[in-house]
Amino acid sequence: MSCFRQDVFTGTDIVKMIVVVSFSAVSLMLTAAAPMNAQLFCPLIYCIPILLSALWFPRQAFRATALLVAGFVIVRAHLSALGFAIDPVMTGLHTMIFFWVFGATTLFSQAAHLAASRCRRIVEDTRDARFLCDPETLRVVCASRKCADMLGYAPRELIGIPAEAFWADDSGKARFIEEMKREGYVGNVEMTFYAHNGDARRVLLSCRLLRSENLFECTVVDTGRLLGENNELIRSNGRLMELIRQTNDIFFMQDAAGCILHFSWVRAPEYGISPEEIVGKGVDALLPADLAAQNMERIRKAIEEQKNACYDLDLEIAGARHTFSVTIAPYNGVDGAFTGIVGSARDTTEVRRQRLACRQLSWEVEQWKGLITRLSHELRTPLQPLVGYLQMIVEDPGYYGLTKKTEETLKTCLGCADQEQAVVERVVELSLLTMDYVDLTVRDIPLRDLVDAVVSEGEYEQSVQIYNEIPDNVHILGDPDRLSMAVAGLVSNAVKYNEPPEDVWIRYTRSNENHYIMVRDNGIGIPEDIIESIFEPFYIGDAKPDHRGGSTGLGLSIANKYVLLHGGDITVTSEVGEGSTFTIRIPREV
Repeated sequence: MSCFRQDVFTGTDIVKMIVVVSFSAVSLMLTAAAPMNAQLFCPLIYCIPILLSALWFPRQAFRATALLVAGFVIVRAHLSALGFAIDPVMTGLHTMIFFWVFGATTLFSQAAHLAASRCRRIVEDTRDARFLCDPETLRVVCASRKCADMLGYAPRELIGIPAEAFWADDSGKARFIEEMKREGYVGNVEMTFYAHNGDARRVLLSCRLLRSENLFECTVVDTGRLLGENNELIRSNGRLMELIRQTNDIFFMQDAAGCILHFSWVRAPEYGISPEEIVGKGVDALLPADLAAQNMERIRKAIEEQKNACYDLDLEIAGARHTFSVTIAPYNGVDGAFTGIVGSARDTTEVRRQRLACRQLSWEVEQWKGLITRLSHELRTPLQPLVGYLQMIVEDPGYYGLTKKTEETLKTCLGCADQEQAVVERVVELSLLTMDYVDLTVRDIPLRDLVDAVVSEGEYEQSVQIYNEIPDNVHILGDPDRLSMAVAGLVSNAVKYNEPPEDVWIRYTRSNENHYIMVRDNGIGIPEDIIESIFEPFYIGDAKPDHRGGSTGLGLSIANKYVLLHGGDITVTSEVGEGSTFTIRIPREV
């Protein structure tokens, strides 16, 4: 049927054919079985299949009508032969009525809107820019969404618009009409169409005449968009080539025989290499014979296995040894046939040097760690018995027959030894924090209890008044040992740099993401130009000796390291003569 030949067949056509055949069979059976008193009206049911055939399958409607009329006449003749009273005049009248219904319906079905209704689903669902128009008026009867988008309309807005309104000039329209009337086909004619907003678009127009539907079917290709896409590809290729020219990597192409088809290296002139002279030659023009043979073997393997390959290549260029990391991959042409290999090579000589330097640095760090361990052992060994013996003597000076002056001297020596021992312990602790990975033992901490323990163990309340204003219900996540040391460092610093009435306040607040622990004193304050220096190891300001001896200059540095391990930091605000506030920030999720 024409529906198949014109590529407008849909799944509903088979249903339509079943309906037509069913009504035809019912009509013939009623003609053969109807009683005599119904012979006047029963034949009129033939009008239904004739009407449906003319509307749904106009090119086959005459054949369907002829078959139905022939069947009707044969059945009436058979009934007459069997002795039934058949009026030949009525039989002829019914036959003429059948052909009249066919003719009237066929003429009516030629209306453009009925023809378009049979094709609308195909046109509207297509991915192409396509529209149907009436041959006489050139008015659009339906259009695909892509066509409407191209011309700046909604699909339903195009219906009824003369297609000639799209042409930018009358000569293109006249040529189109002439070709369609003479040949019934226009193929890939370049024209200019006007969009809804008045923009001119260069298009390729292809049309054919649907004779069965008496419609023009037109397909439009926006060559301006294709040209824009092509220009974008050209620009992208230009950007790629510019990137290749700026990078220090080598890019090359070789055929299956190893002949160099392309070679690009921005540093080639530095080493006396001319890419133009290399193109067309074998890889032995760049590499020594042994390396060229190895490289060709890798290329052949990549071609046989159709897989990428990566390898290092050591090469001497201009008297210097270089290491290149090479990647090659097979590639195929547009027809799918194997063409050759593409590859890149990156000079990794400096990377290798840096890797070796990192190994050397790592070795040196390990050596320093060992040295610190040995030094700490050597320093602790003589200090421990010295402190022990001095402690034993000053606790019972009468037993050893010491004079008062000698006792005071030994007590001074014991205080210096204690201070020296504290310095050694702090130095070792700071060094391990700097060089070793510290694993935190994170758990829930009742913060007020932690601060109370720090104040009690440090005996800070013997010299200053400390106010712990942290609520009882505050809990944070962290390593309790490390956080205790951090808080102790700040409290110790507040005590050392305090002035009468020597008060220290410890407070707490929080945000959606952080905990804040604040240690405030009313001491001497910190000048703005040295605030950044107070966290450096061994920095000592104008600290006064506390009840346990002098300052080591390591407390704030160690406290800062422990807070950093928790992902936080310590900030300082201070006014000279008014005091300082140190704030520990600890994330709520460590």
